[in-house]
Amino acid sequence: MSTSRPVRTYATGAVTRALRVLGVLCALGVTAWILRRFPDLPATVPTHLDASGTPDAWGGRASVLVLAGVMLLLVVGIAALSTRPRALNYPLEVTEDSAQTVYREGERMLVWTLLGLDAIYLGVARSVIEGGGGPTIMVGLMVLAGVVIVGIVRLVRAGR
Repeated sequence: MSTSRPVRTYATGAVTRALRVLGVLCALGVTAWILRRFPDLPATVPTHLDASGTPDAWGGRASVLVLAGVMLLLVVGIAALSTRPRALNYPLEVTEDSAQTVYREGERMLVWTLLGLDAIYLGVARSVIEGGGGPTIMVGLMVLAGVVIVGIVRLVRAGR
């Protein structure tokens, strides 16, 4: 983290805080669902899906536990990082005048990223456990694409 950047002084908004908590709770919920259904899974489950949720590789059912572990680490890590927007890399120079607005937009971008990842996680878990998670995966991918586009535009505007 650049120590030359201004210190964060703004207060995170209630909606952003709530969405961050929701993002972590959703990932925990999907993980709990996976753990609950794990004993009933067949010995072989899908280990890779295309964007529509159709399996194209297979492996042992323990691989669903790897999915759960990786997704939980990713979601909790992004949630934690979103509380430290000063540490993020930005596609612009962060100045004293723009810092608080840029930091706020960086935080929002990461929080919305959580929600897109949650949708992808749910879709993949659903595809592995019961099939039919493709539409949820697509929603998650669209959310992530929107987050990137809107987030970069908002960051650039904040940096002006």
